[in-house]
Amino acid sequence: MKLDNLEFTVLWSGGKDSTATLLWVLNNVNHSNYKVLYVELKGNTDRRCNEYILEIAEKLGIEDKLIFHSATHNGLDFFELMDRWGVPVIKYRWCLYKLKIPAFKSVPTKIIVSGVRATDSKIRMKFVKELTYSKYTRKWSINPIWNWTKEQVLDYIKDNGLKLNPCYEILGHSGNCCYCPYADKEHIIKTLSDPFWRNKILPALERKKDNLLKGKIGTQIYNRWMKYAQISE
Repeated sequence: MKLDNLEFTVLWSGGKDSTATLLWVLNNVNHSNYKVLYVELKGNTDRRCNEYILEIAEKLGIEDKLIFHSATHNGLDFFELMDRWGVPVIKYRWCLYKLKIPAFKSVPTKIIVSGVRATDSKIRMKFVKELTYSKYTRKWSINPIWNWTKEQVLDYIKDNGLKLNPCYEILGHSGNCCYCPYADKEHIIKTLSDPFWRNKILPALERKKDNLLKGKIGTQIYNRWMKYAQISE
Protein backbone atom coordinates (compact mmCIF):
# COMPACT_ATOMS: atom_id res chain seq x y z
CA MET A 1 0.00 0.00 0.00
CA LYS A 2 1.31 3.45 -0.95
CA LEU A 3 1.80 5.98 1.86
CA ASP A 4 3.05 8.76 -0.38
CA ASN A 5 1.35 12.12 0.29
CA LEU A 6 -0.44 10.74 3.37
CA GLU A 7 0.04 12.08 6.88
CA PHE A 8 0.44 9.24 9.35
CA THR A 9 1.96 8.15 12.66
CA VAL A 10 4.13 5.06 13.03
CA LEU A 11 3.54 3.07 16.23
CA TRP A 12 6.89 1.91 17.61
CA SER A 13 7.11 -0.18 20.78
CA GLY A 14 10.74 -1.20 20.51
CA GLY A 15 9.68 -4.73 19.57
CA LYS A 16 10.92 -6.53 16.49
CA ASP A 17 7.71 -6.15 14.47
CA SER A 18 7.28 -2.43 15.01
CA THR A 19 11.00 -1.87 14.41
CA ALA A 20 10.78 -3.71 11.08
CA THR A 21 7.72 -1.59 10.23
CA LEU A 22 9.58 1.62 11.01
CA LEU A 23 12.42 0.51 8.75
CA TRP A 24 9.89 -0.34 6.03
CA VAL A 25 8.53 3.21 6.25
CA LEU A 26 12.02 4.72 6.04
CA ASN A 27 12.78 2.57 2.99
CA ASN A 28 9.50 3.01 1.12
CA VAL A 29 7.99 6.40 1.90
CA ASN A 30 9.20 9.33 -0.18
CA HIS A 31 8.18 12.13 2.16
CA SER A 32 8.80 13.11 5.77
CA ASN A 33 5.28 14.13 6.75
CA TYR A 34 4.89 11.62 9.56
CA LYS A 35 5.58 11.12 13.26
CA VAL A 36 6.72 8.12 15.29
CA LEU A 37 4.89 7.35 18.54
CA TYR A 38 6.50 5.39 21.36
CA VAL A 39 4.31 4.58 24.36
CA GLU A 40 6.05 3.81 27.61
CA LEU A 41 3.68 2.11 30.05
CA LYS A 42 4.88 3.98 33.08
CA GLY A 43 5.99 1.52 35.75
CA ASN A 44 5.75 -1.51 33.47
CA THR A 45 8.29 -0.70 30.75
CA ASP A 46 11.93 -1.65 31.19
CA ARG A 47 14.39 1.24 31.14
CA ARG A 48 16.48 -0.67 28.57
CA CYS A 49 13.57 -0.55 26.13
CA ASN A 50 13.39 3.23 26.58
CA GLU A 51 17.15 3.50 26.05
CA TYR A 52 16.94 1.35 22.90
CA ILE A 53 14.26 3.62 21.43
CA LEU A 54 16.33 6.75 22.01
CA GLU A 55 19.52 5.12 20.71
CA ILE A 56 17.94 3.77 17.52
CA ALA A 57 16.00 6.99 16.88
CA GLU A 58 19.31 8.87 16.93
CA LYS A 59 20.99 6.28 14.70
CA LEU A 60 18.15 6.52 12.17
CA GLY A 61 18.05 10.32 12.36
CA ILE A 62 14.41 10.51 13.41
CA GLU A 63 14.75 12.19 16.80
CA ASP A 64 12.68 15.13 15.56
CA LYS A 65 9.84 12.77 14.58
CA LEU A 66 9.76 10.79 17.82
CA ILE A 67 6.90 11.35 20.27
CA PHE A 68 7.90 9.78 23.60
CA HIS A 69 4.64 9.26 25.49
CA SER A 70 4.76 8.12 29.14
CA ALA A 71 1.33 6.62 29.71
CA THR A 72 -0.39 7.04 33.08
CA HIS A 73 -4.03 7.40 34.12
CA ASN A 74 -4.85 10.26 36.48
CA GLY A 75 -1.17 10.31 37.40
CA LEU A 76 -1.10 6.62 38.38
CA ASP A 77 1.35 4.18 36.79
CA PHE A 78 0.64 0.59 35.71
CA PHE A 79 1.15 -1.11 39.06
CA GLU A 80 -0.70 1.57 40.97
CA LEU A 81 -3.62 1.01 38.60
CA MET A 82 -3.34 -2.74 39.05
CA ASP A 83 -3.70 -2.25 42.80
CA ARG A 84 -6.90 -0.36 42.07
CA TRP A 85 -8.40 -2.40 39.21
CA GLY A 86 -6.77 -5.81 39.44
CA VAL A 87 -4.90 -7.67 36.72
CA PRO A 88 -6.03 -6.74 33.19
CA VAL A 89 -8.02 -9.58 31.65
CA ILE A 90 -9.67 -10.10 28.27
CA LYS A 91 -13.02 -8.72 29.44
CA TYR A 92 -11.37 -5.61 30.87
CA ARG A 93 -8.00 -4.87 29.33
CA TRP A 94 -7.61 -1.58 31.12
CA CYS A 95 -3.95 -1.40 30.10
CA LEU A 96 -5.20 -1.08 26.51
CA TYR A 97 -8.24 1.11 27.10
CA LYS A 98 -6.82 3.45 29.75
CA LEU A 99 -3.15 3.67 28.73
CA LYS A 100 -2.47 2.70 25.12
CA ILE A 101 -5.60 3.81 23.26
CA PRO A 102 -5.57 7.33 24.80
CA ALA A 103 -1.96 7.62 23.61
CA PHE A 104 -2.94 6.50 20.10
CA LYS A 105 -5.84 8.96 20.09
CA SER A 106 -3.54 11.79 21.14
CA VAL A 107 -1.82 11.92 17.75
CA PRO A 108 -3.62 14.15 15.23
CA THR A 109 -3.27 11.91 12.17
CA LYS A 110 -6.21 9.76 11.09
CA ILE A 111 -3.85 7.06 9.85
CA ILE A 112 -1.48 4.99 11.94
CA VAL A 113 1.08 2.49 10.67
CA SER A 114 1.57 -0.55 12.88
CA GLY A 115 3.63 -3.72 13.02
CA VAL A 116 0.68 -6.02 13.61
CA ARG A 117 1.13 -9.41 11.95
CA ALA A 118 -1.67 -11.86 11.20
CA THR A 119 0.30 -14.83 12.52
CA ASP A 120 0.64 -13.28 16.00
CA SER A 121 -2.58 -14.98 17.12
CA LYS A 122 -5.65 -16.82 15.82
CA ILE A 123 -7.77 -13.72 16.33
CA ARG A 124 -5.38 -11.55 14.36
CA MET A 125 -5.16 -14.17 11.64
CA LYS A 126 -8.90 -13.85 11.24
CA PHE A 127 -9.25 -10.07 11.34
CA VAL A 128 -5.92 -8.40 10.48
CA LYS A 129 -5.37 -7.32 6.91
CA GLU A 130 -3.20 -4.71 5.24
CA LEU A 131 -5.78 -2.06 6.09
CA THR A 132 -8.04 -2.16 9.14
CA TYR A 133 -10.24 0.29 11.03
CA SER A 134 -10.35 0.52 14.82
CA LYS A 135 -13.56 1.65 16.45
CA TYR A 136 -11.57 2.28 19.62
CA THR A 137 -9.00 4.70 18.22
CA ARG A 138 -11.25 5.84 15.34
CA LYS A 139 -8.26 5.61 13.07
CA TRP A 140 -7.29 3.60 10.03
CA SER A 141 -4.36 1.28 10.58
CA ILE A 142 -2.03 0.36 7.74
CA ASN A 143 -0.13 -2.84 8.50
CA PRO A 144 2.64 -3.22 5.91
CA ILE A 145 4.14 -6.40 7.39
CA TRP A 146 0.82 -8.07 8.24
CA ASN A 147 1.67 -11.17 6.17
CA TRP A 148 5.37 -11.42 7.09
CA THR A 149 6.83 -14.34 9.03
CA LYS A 150 8.95 -13.93 12.15
CA GLU A 151 12.01 -14.93 10.12
CA GLN A 152 11.32 -12.23 7.54
CA VAL A 153 11.06 -9.64 10.32
CA LEU A 154 14.35 -10.65 11.90
CA ASP A 155 16.14 -10.79 8.55
CA TYR A 156 14.83 -7.35 7.58
CA ILE A 157 16.12 -5.77 10.78
CA LYS A 158 19.50 -7.44 10.34
CA ASP A 159 19.75 -6.52 6.66
CA ASN A 160 19.12 -2.89 7.58
CA GLY A 161 22.01 -2.88 10.02
CA LEU A 162 20.08 -2.67 13.28
CA LYS A 163 20.42 -4.75 16.40
CA LEU A 164 17.46 -6.19 18.24
CA ASN A 165 16.24 -4.62 21.44
CA PRO A 166 18.54 -6.10 24.16
CA CYS A 167 15.50 -6.90 26.31
CA TYR A 168 14.76 -9.90 24.07
CA GLU A 169 17.88 -11.67 25.31
CA ILE A 170 17.57 -10.47 28.91
CA LEU A 171 13.80 -10.68 29.45
CA GLY A 172 12.54 -12.80 26.57
CA HIS A 173 10.52 -9.93 25.05
CA SER A 174 10.84 -6.26 24.06
CA GLY A 175 10.50 -4.92 27.60
CA ASN A 176 7.63 -2.62 26.67
CA CYS A 177 5.12 -4.59 28.79
CA CYS A 178 7.07 -6.52 31.43
CA TYR A 179 4.03 -7.79 33.29
CA CYS A 180 1.45 -9.21 30.89
CA PRO A 181 -1.15 -11.69 32.21
CA TYR A 182 -1.03 -13.65 28.96
CA ALA A 183 2.75 -13.75 28.51
CA ASP A 184 4.32 -16.98 27.30
CA LYS A 185 6.52 -19.24 29.41
CA GLU A 186 9.84 -17.75 28.27
CA HIS A 187 8.59 -14.21 28.93
CA ILE A 188 7.55 -15.08 32.48
CA ILE A 189 10.63 -17.08 33.45
CA LYS A 190 13.16 -14.62 32.05
CA THR A 191 11.34 -11.57 33.39
CA LEU A 192 11.11 -13.06 36.88
CA SER A 193 14.80 -14.01 36.66
CA ASP A 194 15.57 -10.29 36.60
CA PRO A 195 15.78 -9.14 40.27
CA PHE A 196 14.20 -5.76 39.57
CA TRP A 197 11.08 -7.16 37.90
CA ARG A 198 10.79 -10.14 40.24
CA ASN A 199 10.72 -7.82 43.25
CA LYS A 200 8.13 -5.64 41.53
CA ILE A 201 5.77 -8.17 39.93
CA LEU A 202 5.46 -10.89 42.58
CA PRO A 203 4.56 -8.54 45.47
CA ALA A 204 2.03 -6.85 43.19
CA LEU A 205 0.41 -10.20 42.42
CA GLU A 206 0.27 -11.09 46.10
CA ARG A 207 -1.36 -7.75 46.91
CA LYS A 208 -4.07 -8.48 44.37
CA LYS A 209 -4.37 -12.18 45.17
CA ASP A 210 -7.89 -11.96 46.63
CA ASN A 211 -9.18 -10.14 43.55
CA LEU A 212 -7.42 -12.52 41.20
CA LEU A 213 -8.89 -15.60 42.83
CA LYS A 214 -12.47 -14.38 42.49
CA GLY A 215 -12.73 -15.74 38.96
CA LYS A 216 -11.47 -18.71 36.96
CA ILE A 217 -9.38 -16.59 34.62
CA GLY A 218 -7.78 -14.70 37.50
CA THR A 219 -6.94 -17.96 39.25
CA GLN A 220 -5.30 -19.33 36.11
CA ILE A 221 -3.23 -16.18 35.64
CA TYR A 222 -2.07 -16.14 39.25
CA ASN A 223 -1.20 -19.86 39.33
CA ARG A 224 0.65 -19.67 36.02
CA TRP A 225 2.88 -16.81 37.07
CA MET A 226 3.56 -18.42 40.47
CA LYS A 227 4.38 -21.75 38.83
CA TYR A 228 7.02 -20.19 36.60
CA ALA A 229 8.27 -17.99 39.45
CA GLN A 230 9.55 -21.16 41.12
CA ILE A 231 11.47 -22.13 37.97
CA SER A 232 13.03 -18.67 37.67
CA GLU A 233 14.45 -18.63 41.22
